Amino acid sequence: MNLRPKLTYANVAATIALFLAVGGGTVYAAFNLGKNDVHSKNIAPKAVKTSDLAKNAVTSPKIKDGAVQPADLAASVLAGLAADVTGSATGGPRGSVNTNTTTDLPLTGTTTFTPQSGQVSAVGAEAQFTVATTNAMNSCSPGVNLLLNGQPTRIFLSPDDSNSTTLVTRTANDAAGPFGLINPGAPLTVTARLFGDANCTASSRLDRIEVRIVQFH
Repeated sequence: MNLRPKLTYANVAATIALFLAVGGGTVYAAFNLGKNDVHSKNIAPKAVKTSDLAKNAVTSPKIKDGAVQPADLAASVLAGLAADVTGSATGGPRGSVNTNTTTDLPLTGTTTFTPQSGQVSAVGAEAQFTVATTNAMNSCSPGVNLLLNGQPTRIFLSPDDSNSTTLVTRTANDAAGPFGLINPGAPLTVTARLFGDANCTASSRLDRIEVRIVQFH
């Protein structure tokens, strides 16, 4: 009696079915992946390499806000982000800040600037005063206001309230920060006004003011 099994279509089909069942459908899945079938959980950690990404595949919306740090940028990129000082002016010294009057404060240097389209420009300033009050009950608070084309800006420089009856030197920063220039093509001229304070002694003075017009790429 011949008991050798015959190779039939049914035998082959059964064998393939058993193989797929044991393999968990791996072969089937490999040849029948549909759109959106591969999920994050199917990708091994660190499996996606740089070479797997298409050119320009990672766009800004895909980057988490605040994720890119200065160390991640090339030195040439950082250099391009630096601000260029396009205007620099100084003023002072100026005495007679002990009256409640407002006087023009001449500035020496480049005070006129034309913002360019597609660039961000701003003006900022810092001042130094040496002041004393005539009465410790009242503070001595002179100040300097910057103007653009004759119009006052929010830049006002005044030393911290000083109730010292002896002269002290104080730096005056602009609490509102740099003032943006957003009118491309229109020349802007920076001027300054000095505000006195009758509570200050006659020896109180503005030592100097430094003005900078900057441009960001």
